[in-house]
Amino acid sequence: MQLDANGLPILDQFSGEGFVDLVFRIVDFKDDDERFRFHLTASHKGNEAGLNVEMVKGIQGGLHEDENEELQLVQEHVYHDGVEFSRSGEDSDELISILGSLYELTSDRLRMVKKQMFTAIALHEGDVDFDSQTVNIKLFCNDSEDGREDDYFECFFNVDFATRLAYWNEKDQEYRDPLLRGLSDPSNRTSA
Repeated sequence: MQLDANGLPILDQFSGEGFVDLVFRIVDFKDDDERFRFHLTASHKGNEAGLNVEMVKGIQGGLHEDENEELQLVQEHVYHDGVEFSRSGEDSDELISILGSLYELTSDRLRMVKKQMFTAIALHEGDVDFDSQTVNIKLFCNDSEDGREDDYFECFFNVDFATRLAYWNEKDQEYRDPLLRGLSDPSNRTSA
């Protein structure tokens, strides 16, 4: 793992083959009765970038194998409002601005929205152990039936609490524009 001079992971070091995949250090970890709360931080070209995350506790594997050995979704393990990304300050604005640049969508200085909620599904079968394994989660945003189709996006969010690392990976490049729009505050854009 590549780290900067302050020991922060280099944000986009795992990007490749046209995808922008991000790595973060998990800091300020808190575990209460209902939620995990933590801050993600990384470095990009000497600048610190990050955001706050809250995750519902008790997420269980969202997949099971049926009698035909095909993976099926476990509906009761779909967690609406299961993950929240929220703005922590200028480092979050930096992150969203970096994403705009990495996605080749804008060079504008962006401001992150106050918070964005996601539906979460753990891409595992059976029990999930956050203490000892990397938990792979698929996030869905603006997925309500009354939502606008062009605001919908998906991504992957993988957390490894044992190593205090998190990975935020692209699902598909077609989701870049709705993801950036969903996470940036349109009233606070300024030219770079």
